[in-house]
Amino acid sequence: MKIIVDQQLPPLLAEWFRAQGLDAVHVRELGMSAAPDSDIWAEASRDNAVVISRDEDFVARVRSGGARLVWIRIGNCTNPTLLAAIEENWPAIQDKLQGGERLVELRA
Repeated sequence: MKIIVDQQLPPLLAEWFRAQGLDAVHVRELGMSAAPDSDIWAEASRDNAVVISRDEDFVARVRSGGARLVWIRIGNCTNPTLLAAIEENWPAIQDKLQGGERLVELRA
């Protein structure tokens, strides 16, 4: 499973996914820090990747097909708090994605 972490999330999130053995990149690593959502979605769709984002704009893109989305719906928090929430919930999120769900929400 390839993962693309969106700009408003920390690059260390991509590092955490890589430590779990997943193919993950942050948009900065792709040179797409200032890219519009449409370009990020197109990049993810080419590889059937999962976009990890807080951006609600991606939700509408899921309906159009292409990539998949994990929509982070946790309010402002520290990076350790964010990572703890992802780590705790990742097995269930991954199961849903592997089961064919295209949009998975992570709420706190």
